[in-house]
Amino acid sequence: MATLTSVLLIDRHQLLIDSLSQWLLMNAPEIRVLAGTSSWSHEDGTPQGDAAVKADVAVVGELHGSEAANLAGIVSSLRASGMQVVLLADRQPLMVIKSALDAGALAVVPKSADPGHTAAAIRAAASGRRYLHPEITGMLDSTASTRVELSVRERRLVELYLGPMPRSIREVADVLAISEQTVKSHLHRVRQRYAAAGFNVGNIISLQEQLRKDGWLG
Repeated sequence: MATLTSVLLIDRHQLLIDSLSQWLLMNAPEIRVLAGTSSWSHEDGTPQGDAAVKADVAVVGELHGSEAANLAGIVSSLRASGMQVVLLADRQPLMVIKSALDAGALAVVPKSADPGHTAAAIRAAASGRRYLHPEITGMLDSTASTRVELSVRERRLVELYLGPMPRSIREVADVLAISEQTVKSHLHRVRQRYAAAGFNVGNIISLQEQLRKDGWLG
């Protein structure tokens, strides 16, 4: 007899929750949907608008604005609550998907994929195995060797600005004997280069994280 896997579905659209719940009921009886909710409070670790749920696997689809911007935090909170995480990717930038994987998500499936892939991802996650849909694997492989090149001046600039002893833009300008506007222009060009390579580095934290991953920051 197959082991019963309990699931919490999280998606801002009730239609997705209802349709996926119905598909699983009809086609994967060993997967039981305990509840569906439109959001997850990562502060206290409970579904908002529903009773607290203890599931084996959380399937996370499209979230509301503030939650979508903190997908990694949501994943971390779900993992801290004892659930494995399956992400239904819905036009998220590749960097967001990578951050969700880094935060502990075990499986990623495009939201538009056949539900059979979601069921397979749930089974894999419940047993602690990774499951990446071929489309997601292709996306990750295509950027695995992507590295944004920085000039010598840019390397020095980002090291001063975001390194172990971060300085203000004014201090960076003083050290390099350039204007504050020139510092800002260099940073803007670095962000543009990352954006062109498919990485979302719109804020200081995400830029610092990506620079560190690429080896430009110690």
